[in-house]
Amino acid sequence: MREDVFARIDGGAEEIRTNTSYYWDNSKRLESNRINLQRTLSGEGFFEESNGRRYAVPQGTMMAFTQRENSRYGYPATGSQPYHLQYLSIDSSASANPLFNRIRQDFGPVLSIPDQSESGILFQEAYERFNQGNFRDRYHESELIIRLFTAIYRQQVAETQGSNPIEYCYHLLHNRYADAITLKGIAKTCGVTREHLIRAFTKRYHTSPGAMLRELRLSHAKGMLESTSLPIEQIAAASGFSSSNVFCRAFRNTYHTSPARHRSLLR
Repeated sequence: MREDVFARIDGGAEEIRTNTSYYWDNSKRLESNRINLQRTLSGEGFFEESNGRRYAVPQGTMMAFTQRENSRYGYPATGSQPYHLQYLSIDSSASANPLFNRIRQDFGPVLSIPDQSESGILFQEAYERFNQGNFRDRYHESELIIRLFTAIYRQQVAETQGSNPIEYCYHLLHNRYADAITLKGIAKTCGVTREHLIRAFTKRYHTSPGAMLRELRLSHAKGMLESTSLPIEQIAAASGFSSSNVFCRAFRNTYHTSPARHRSLLR
């Protein structure tokens, strides 16, 4: 049987919990390994990782986890207000899993999801369509899930601009490497000096922002050389290089051959 690559929602409900009897240990659950997105509408829940680190999950945030991972969640012992929650349970699939894993890897298990944000609106749409049974078809359902995951990721990136400018720079490089961006412009967007950006970024990621930008551009250009017959000038421009000469020089310095020679070896 072929693997089902299309994501689908197989559960979704709204609940109000008022005491610590609401508690789940994911490592002891018997269900299939679904992805759960649990959003706080009011009050507060908690989420605890396998290492004992505990997070508050207040209004405007959600916990994101799988049902067989080593983690726990529920109503906090210090809670004084009802915990009003809404959740979606998403079946494991080849289309949803990589995005979910990337979100968890980059931002952890507790995520921002403001009500009127793109991610908040898409969550509500997915929740309502599931409960009303009015997805157009399986493809529409899968498309909406992928859009939701993408919007969740985008929301977390946007919030790092003010709270963590060095991390924001990392995401900015990966998102805009094909544009005509410079380190000076990136530093200004991140709200730090160019010197501070280079120093702090290199300390955290063990490479300079300039080197990472060049690596991203070269990797993209190399892929285009191998998969298209576009002229080298177009590939250089589409990969963010200021000219074909700059591209060819960077390519030779990294791969020890010219772009044209590299392409000819693949023919």
